[in-house]
Amino acid sequence: MKWRNLAAAVAATLIVAGCAHPQLMELSMSEGAVETELGAPDARVALPEGGSRWVYSMQPMAQEVWWLTFDASGKLVTKENVLDREHFALIKPGVTTQSEVFDLFGPCAQKYEFHLKNETAWMYRFLDEGFFYMACWVQFDTKGIVTEVGYTTDPWRDRDNWWP
Repeated sequence: MKWRNLAAAVAATLIVAGCAHPQLMELSMSEGAVETELGAPDARVALPEGGSRWVYSMQPMAQEVWWLTFDASGKLVTKENVLDREHFALIKPGVTTQSEVFDLFGPCAQKYEFHLKNETAWMYRFLDEGFFYMACWVQFDTKGIVTEVGYTTDPWRDRDNWWP
């Protein structure tokens, strides 16, 4: 039985290794070439200085969201995994909207409804400091405005009783 599990894990790794990934995109690639490799982004955000930021979410299974930034000529100039506390700090309670959160991080891992508070929460799974399995919770009121941002351990890891 152990060999069967090992074989399945190796096969899955080989399949994933053959897939395109935002981290593998070469700087100076054109928008068209990136879209050919990765498909359409989850969000496209026009930047004030020209150019755009494309958001690729790997949620729910991977703890990654990638920003690929293109200059005004459409060439890839930066690529960055943005699921960390520094980037979550861009979300401002009382100000940031659901649409703006989506433009920052794309689809979340899971949505929750808190009927007693009449709020919705989006959970983003991430690796804090590259090691700790955590979740960032972004809560919204009925108007779609952020009410709070909080952190817990990743409930999916807790639920599965997973330990490295």
